[in-house]
Amino acid sequence: MLISILSASTRTNRKSHRVALFLEKNIRENTPHDAQILDLVVCNFPIFEEEFSRHPNPPMGLHDFAAQIERSDACIFVSPEYNGSYTSALKNAVDMLRDQAFSQKVIGVSSITTGGNGGMRAAIEMQNLALAVGGFALPQMLLVPQVHLKFDENGELTDEVFSKNISNFLSKFIWLAEAVFAKKSIQ
Repeated sequence: MLISILSASTRTNRKSHRVALFLEKNIRENTPHDAQILDLVVCNFPIFEEEFSRHPNPPMGLHDFAAQIERSDACIFVSPEYNGSYTSALKNAVDMLRDQAFSQKVIGVSSITTGGNGGMRAAIEMQNLALAVGGFALPQMLLVPQVHLKFDENGELTDEVFSKNISNFLSKFIWLAEAVFAKKSIQ
């Protein structure tokens, strides 16, 4: 399987990207699956005007982004919590592809904060987004409070106690993604 991790923060000195880097490395090293980060900083999409399938002149990079999502068998949305929700960059990117790109794909969510709550409100909103675009939202969430104390700038885990949370999330995500992938393969 190919798992795409959408790194949704576009801020300077973003800390949520650390989690995306860690998840990509962990999936590659500890599962038989491949992972890739789709970094919304790199995409730099303009504000949503029209869905990809109806856009008369799609923004540069949108074709490639859409193709990467289409090739993906499952996705993980990684976003900081901003004002009780996920980033506008994530909403913008997903809305551009809304028609078919995420349909029948398992979507896990990870919300990040520098504070103590881990972004529960953003995670719930991302699960609702996953359902709205036809994905299978994983019930478990990876909430990362005080991200700056758990991951360094290179995405390396610095808080070994937190590894249990990551293992729990990834084991459930991989299990469901493999089950859906297997079902789709026999159809």
